[in-house]
Amino acid sequence: MKTPHLIAASLALIFILAFLSDNPPVNPETPEKVTITYWEKWTGFEGEAMKSTIDAFNRKKIKNKKGQVIFCNCLSVTQVDRKSSLAIAGGQPPDICGFWGFNTHLFAEMGALRPLDDLIARDKIDSSKYIPVFWEMCQHRGKTWCLPTTPATVALHWNRDMFQEAGLDPDKPPRTTEELEQFADKLTKRDSNGRITQMGFLPPEPGWWNWCWGYFFGGKLEDGLDKLTANDPKNVEAFTWIAKFAEKYGREDMLAFQQGFGSFDSPQNAFLSGRVAMVLQGVWMANFIRFHRPHMKWACGPFPSSASFDTKGEPVTIADMDVVTIPRGAKYVDEAWEVIKYINSPEGMELLCGNAIDPTTGKSNSGGQGKLTVFREDRPGFIERHPHPYLKVFIELAKSKNAITPRKVAVWDEYHKEMNNVFELVWLNKKTPKEALDAAQRRLQPKLDSILAIQKLREDEWK
Repeated sequence: MKTPHLIAASLALIFILAFLSDNPPVNPETPEKVTITYWEKWTGFEGEAMKSTIDAFNRKKIKNKKGQVIFCNCLSVTQVDRKSSLAIAGGQPPDICGFWGFNTHLFAEMGALRPLDDLIARDKIDSSKYIPVFWEMCQHRGKTWCLPTTPATVALHWNRDMFQEAGLDPDKPPRTTEELEQFADKLTKRDSNGRITQMGFLPPEPGWWNWCWGYFFGGKLEDGLDKLTANDPKNVEAFTWIAKFAEKYGREDMLAFQQGFGSFDSPQNAFLSGRVAMVLQGVWMANFIRFHRPHMKWACGPFPSSASFDTKGEPVTIADMDVVTIPRGAKYVDEAWEVIKYINSPEGMELLCGNAIDPTTGKSNSGGQGKLTVFREDRPGFIERHPHPYLKVFIELAKSKNAITPRKVAVWDEYHKEMNNVFELVWLNKKTPKEALDAAQRRLQPKLDSILAIQKLREDEWK
C-alpha cells in the first residue's frame, strides 16, 4: 500500500504533467538568462494588472549573482492553493506562489513555505514603512512567510440619490449601528402588495464577512492562538442585531426580494442596480461601479459601530490582502526574491494597485487593480492619479487601531465556515444567536485543542 507521502507525490506529479501539457515549459536557464515561474490566482483586469507589473520587472533586466538576466513567467492558475500544495508535495513547486493573506499561515504550519526573514534582513527591507496591519499579516510564530501584493479594507458604501430621495443628507452617513437601523427604515420601500422593492440595508448582502459582525460591537473571535471565543457576549449582541432586521422586515419577504439579485460582477448587483441603498464592501467596489454603472452617484465611509462600543475614535474595518510567497523546494530562491522585492517597491506597488506611470514605458497602467498600497506614505501624485475617488477613506481605515484581519487560529477555515452557518441559523430563526454561537464554540474548541496538541510535538521547528 502506498504511504500518504507517496500518494501526495503521485497526485502532484499527475497535476504537474497535466498543467505543463497546457503550458509548455521553457528552458529555465541559459548562460544569459534564467526563467522563473510565478503562479497567481487572478484573472481578468486583476490578472492583467499583475502581469503588467511583472512585465515592467522583466523590462528592467535585473541580473542574478551569476550575471544572468532574471525573467519571470507569470501564469494565471485556478485553485492556486490546492495546486500549489500538490506541486510542493511532489517536489516541483513554482518559484513564487500568489496566495490569500487569510490562509498563508496554514501553509506555514504545513511546512510548505520558505521563511523570508533572512532575505529581509540581508536586503534591509524596512518594515516601518508598511502600514502595521499589513506587515503583521505576514508574520506567524515569529517568522515572516510572505509579503503583500494588493491590500484592501472595507467600508460602508451608500447611494447618494437614494439618500436624497429619502430625505437623508448624502454627506452624513450613519455614525452608529443604531443610526444605520433608522436610515435603513427610511430607505426601505414596498409596493402596493407589500412586496419589498428596495432595502436600505441587507445584512446578507454580500455575505462575505459573517465572521466579523461581533467586532463592530466590541466582540472578538479568539483570545490568542489557543482559545476561541465564538460565544463572546458582544458577538451574541451583534447577531441579535442581525436577527432584528429579519424580524422587522420579514424573513420570507427578504428572501423573495433577494431572488432578483444578479451576480456581484454585473449591472444587476444589488447595490449597483439600486435595490440596496447601503452595503459593506471593499476598496475594489469602485472598479465595478466604474465598469457597470459609471454615472452612479455614491460615497463611502467607515462602517458604523454600536453606540455601546467605545472605539476611541478609531473606526472598525476589515483589513485583508493578497500575498506572494516562496514555496518550500523552489529552485530559484534569490531570483524569486528579486521579483517579490520589486512588487514591494513603491514603483511596483503603485503599478499594481493604482494609476501609476510605468517608468519602463512612460505609459499609464490605467488604474491597475484600483486599490491602496501597503505603505504608510505614498509617493507624490499617486492618490491624485488614482481612479478611486475615495481612496483616502480606505487608507485611513487601514491605519486604524481597530482594523481587524482574518484570525490566525489553526482552525480558521472551519471557523469561517462555522460563522457563516451561525449567520444562516440566526437569519432563518432556526436558533437564537446564543444557541448558535454556543454550538459553534462547542464544536470548534475541541478541534483546535487536538491540532494544538499535535503542533506541540513540533515546537522545536518554530524555535
